[in-house]
Amino acid sequence: MATNMLTVPLRRTEPLQLNSALRSYIEQSYDQHPDMFKRDIASLEELRASILDLDIRSSSLVSLKKYFAQLTYLSSKFPADIFIFKWYSSLGYATTAAVQHPDIQYERTNVLYNIASMHTLLAAEENRTTAQGLKNAAQQFQAAAGCFTFLKEHVISEMKLSPPEDLNKNTLEVLINISLAQAQECFWQKAVLDSMKNSLIARLAHQVSEFYSKAIDESIKTSSIKSEWINHITCKKHHFEAAAQYRAAAESLATGKYGDEIARIQAAQEAVKRALASAKHVSPAVADDLKGLQAKLKSDLARAEKDNDMIYLKMVPSISALTPIKGAVTVSATVAPEIKDPIEALKSTVYGPPLFVKLVPFAAHQAASIYVDRRDTLVNHLIISKLEVLTVQLHETLTRLGLPGSLQALERPVGLPPSFAAHVAEIHASGGFSSLASSIEDVRNLSQVNASMYVAASETLASERTEDDEMRARYGTSGWRRLPSQDAGKEQYEQLQSLGATLKAASESDEAVRAKFRENENAFRLLSEDISTIEKHVPSGSSQELAPELEQRLDEMRSKMALVSKFEYARRQFLNSVREKASNDDVTDLVLRETARFEQRDPLGKIEATMFDKVFTERLASLYDSDKEHVDNEAEEQSALLVDIELANMDFTAAIARSRGTVSSERELALQSLESAYYKYFELIHTLNEGRKFYNDISRPLAQLQDEVNDFVFSRRVELRDEQQELAAQFERIQLSRTQSPLPAPRAQGLPASVLKKPGNGSGVWSPDMGIQFGNRF
Repeated sequence: MATNMLTVPLRRTEPLQLNSALRSYIEQSYDQHPDMFKRDIASLEELRASILDLDIRSSSLVSLKKYFAQLTYLSSKFPADIFIFKWYSSLGYATTAAVQHPDIQYERTNVLYNIASMHTLLAAEENRTTAQGLKNAAQQFQAAAGCFTFLKEHVISEMKLSPPEDLNKNTLEVLINISLAQAQECFWQKAVLDSMKNSLIARLAHQVSEFYSKAIDESIKTSSIKSEWINHITCKKHHFEAAAQYRAAAESLATGKYGDEIARIQAAQEAVKRALASAKHVSPAVADDLKGLQAKLKSDLARAEKDNDMIYLKMVPSISALTPIKGAVTVSATVAPEIKDPIEALKSTVYGPPLFVKLVPFAAHQAASIYVDRRDTLVNHLIISKLEVLTVQLHETLTRLGLPGSLQALERPVGLPPSFAAHVAEIHASGGFSSLASSIEDVRNLSQVNASMYVAASETLASERTEDDEMRARYGTSGWRRLPSQDAGKEQYEQLQSLGATLKAASESDEAVRAKFRENENAFRLLSEDISTIEKHVPSGSSQELAPELEQRLDEMRSKMALVSKFEYARRQFLNSVREKASNDDVTDLVLRETARFEQRDPLGKIEATMFDKVFTERLASLYDSDKEHVDNEAEEQSALLVDIELANMDFTAAIARSRGTVSSERELALQSLESAYYKYFELIHTLNEGRKFYNDISRPLAQLQDEVNDFVFSRRVELRDEQQELAAQFERIQLSRTQSPLPAPRAQGLPASVLKKPGNGSGVWSPDMGIQFGNRF
């Protein structure tokens, strides 16, 4: 049926092969055979196929809602990026290129958008010449507004990437207010048909104008609303402002306020003039409505002014002095239960049963992964790292005291001490200097690969931003209205900044590692040589009989250093046991038990990874609290041991100073230097292994960022091309209009040629007994 109201076109998508992707993912990622879900997969494929080519009918709305409900449930069963979904915009100028997102929430967003769109299309199909038709249309428009509102407030926020501009907050606000305005217009029209009081009809009309006004305010913030729509809603805003003043004038006449009647008719005429300024660009239906109202206002003003001049002689107030008309809101954005709670809707026979019920929810797999992260963080930071810091402090203290070099110089004045020879053997077994240098180079190469990915993503975004800035400079902000690059790609820019800061910190850490390597490079090289070469490097001392006091102090220091060796051995054993316990800490059975408990309590309830937090906390406490306590105890024991060593070393060095014999300080320093290098060698090996793991881990989000940036820039460049073409076409039309007769005004989508009710004489002139009939064809 012809209508002078706007309808939101459906977004288009393309067929998607679900079977192979779902089977492959279930087989690879779940401990279940994909054949268990053959019927579920077929049903899902059938559901998606049903929403590809939709007729404007209620059954299409049911198909969309069924698919939306199943998508909501499936988002708890599968990861968001299992498919790449491709959808085409239906608004704005960039409608020829698809936007692709690997995100099931993007699919939900588009499906809900089409549910709202279908509501507007069904509303336009209603016969608004009848009371029931007006009621049905109003309900459909309010349902559309509810879908757009729910989309804006709940669904969009769950998307991984920023939504396209035609799905952003500003565009959705325009669609919400247009839907509410048209629903309100139905109530206004019903009031006119029922010959209700002029004062009420005026308030209803004013509220229609208010909704259109809000739509205009939001439309200038997005480039997805075409000029035809902007002209339409601008025209309607002023048209209903005029209709409100006209009905208020009729109320003034009825209450004897003759001066106010004239002022309000004049206000209505001013509003009609503003509406007519946009009317040449809208459908003839809207323009005809305006012309009929304009004729009636002219006639009524002549009559009112004549009566006032000859009979009433009332002062006519200025338009600004009139009491403002207060809008009467009779509509709201209504969200259907199956949209608000689609999981609950799946319990009904209309939308259910849910698919993939027997599949272990993806949230359970996420939860297991979260537990591993929490466990590793706890073990690495609160146990292993703390003990490693304590070990470094232990060695630093011993090095400062010249231990064990001073002991070794006395105990073995010639050759290498047995304990030191064992350290050399450890270094040889680990690969020695060449292995350490190779690890340094490996980490440097990994760093450069990650840096190149970061730079590539950064340069791609910068290039797109430059293109957008150039277009904005060329056409001006009024002509080039799409979102600036940093707003449209907010998420990509934020990820780039975050990853850049992480890589910068890692680079600084790498430089500190390389500096420590360069500082000890000669010692590392020497420790990688054979024993005979190292012995030649270490000066020999003189063999002599030690004084009794020195012998006693030497025995004391041997005892203390033996405690250190025993302490370190026990620490290594403890660390190995903690690592082994963590590697065997499999939480799968616990997760499955908890999942079964959740599903038994609420079979269709959405399972979130956060629901496992309590049992994870309890498990971590039962397994690792005693280990954390052990670390605290070791810290206290080490502190006490180092105090004993410091006191014993003071007596030892004093005894050396009092001894008649001389001890080779050169040999002591050489042995101490190599002993210190031994600890630094393994410290660097550990740090480099951590660095290698870090760069391997961060390469994935960097690669993902590159892909997202490339997709974002591609879609932006398609937008750019389409907008340039549209602007060029607009310019050409302007040039033609200067040299040719005016072309017919562009028709807004779905608008009829005329909505003016003709009187019996067929003159096409509006008469008082007709009322103002917006949106009707008789």
